[in-house]
Amino acid sequence: MQIKIISTGILIIIVGTAVFFSCQKTDNFQSQHPEIPVKVATVQREYISFPIHANGLLASPKEVKLSFKVGGIIKNIPVDEGDRVIENQLLATLEKSEIEAMTKKARSAFEKAQRDFERVSSLYQDSVATLEQKQDTETALKVARSNLEIAEFNLKHASIFAPSAGKILKRLAENNELISPGTPVYIFGSTEGAWIIRTSVSDRDIVRIQFGDSASVSFDAYPDRKFSAQVTEIAQSADPYTGTFEVELTLREEQKMLVFGFVANVEMYPSRGDTSTIIPIEALAEADANIGTVFTLDSVTNTVRRVQVGIDRIFDEKIAISHGLENVSHVITAGTAYLREGSVVKVESAPNP
Repeated sequence: MQIKIISTGILIIIVGTAVFFSCQKTDNFQSQHPEIPVKVATVQREYISFPIHANGLLASPKEVKLSFKVGGIIKNIPVDEGDRVIENQLLATLEKSEIEAMTKKARSAFEKAQRDFERVSSLYQDSVATLEQKQDTETALKVARSNLEIAEFNLKHASIFAPSAGKILKRLAENNELISPGTPVYIFGSTEGAWIIRTSVSDRDIVRIQFGDSASVSFDAYPDRKFSAQVTEIAQSADPYTGTFEVELTLREEQKMLVFGFVANVEMYPSRGDTSTIIPIEALAEADANIGTVFTLDSVTNTVRRVQVGIDRIFDEKIAISHGLENVSHVITAGTAYLREGSVVKVESAPNP
């Protein structure tokens, strides 16, 4: 009987010791893994149209390469690069001695062909000349008339006139220079229309741009001035060298002196947007290029999960997420430095509505 009492006492002591150490272990675990205070924010889904940033060059609404129809020696170039000109103003002339001689030759040939045709026609009426002779002289007359028209046309285009009011953007030739037909003498820019800006965008942005979309333009020459513009042309194919798409914008107002070739900083505002996932920038725990890491909240267990997300863009202290937060409602915005996968947290402020 005494032995049985001793065995029962030992058993009680063993069980009590096990319970004691178990409770102590639990207390140690809880002390080592306390609830981490955090703040959370609601993941927003918004329809947003992000602006498109690009650089471009200021250009004339109409640029023309002016050249001579025929070759020859340049006799006179009365205007210089940067000069403003009016419509039909003389810009350059060739030495016309040879061209005028060719015109006189063609006119003399035409007059002779006309006399021959009139004489043969009279003889044909008198049955002296044959029908074939009359037809031959008629054909010769037509050929001579065409040659005269060609010579007169070349003589007319031995001078260059301004096609409209504008500005000489580039002068490419000098006096007494021998120039071949079609070689540009000037690059002429019309000033009759509004200034335009040519810029290029990627394939990702070109699908968002539509005709009539508004834009804001600034120039380094006027850093404190914003010019309003509108999209007027959109390329339908990519540049084979750069792979980008050209977009043309027209300035709506010109209250400052602008010069061809100004570098323009363009911000376009597409009317076409898309639904984006938006979170506060504070929710971003880590980032590497366009890949980031955030912590999401499980409101049932009050634990967090480490999630890798794609960063679309950052704007106004917010982040647009391209992927990774599907079916996620809340992210941690404060306390992320102390979190790891599965951490137990205590929300200090209620989630945003």
